[in-house]
Order: sequence, then structure tokens, then C-alpha cells
Amino acid sequence: MAINAIVKETKLKLQLDGGLNDKGNPIVKSKTFSKVKTDAANDNLFSAAESLAGLQEMPLIGIKRVDEIELQEE
Repeated sequence: MAINAIVKETKLKLQLDGGLNDKGNPIVKSKTFSKVKTDAANDNLFSAAESLAGLQEMPLIGIKRVDEIELQEE
């Protein structure tokens, strides 16, 4: 049985440094950008994320690509 994986949606997620809470644990804030082209190259997404990070008040600590994939039986 063969299974096809079809990318339905792609999002770009920036993880930002929100400082520390009262217990000294890091606070990670995130901003998610939807409607990203599903065939976008990872290096292009990384460059876009770095550019978007420059517009944020908090420093960037991570970049994630989030793909929603539908599995279908052939």
C-alpha cells in the first residue's frame, strides 16, 4: 500500500525572546505567518524570517517551518 503525502499548508513561525518569568525561566513568544507558498525553499524562508525578525521588538531565538501534510492512499 503506497501513501502519498500532499503539503496542504505552510506557515513560518518566529520564536522570540520574551525575557524571564518570575521564577527565572525563559519566556518564548511566537509570531506565525500563514499563507506561505508550500513549495518555498527553506533558504528563502530563512532569509524572510531574518528580515521579519528585524521588525520585531524582541530578539529572534528560533525559526520554524510548519507544514500541514495530508496523507492519502494511492
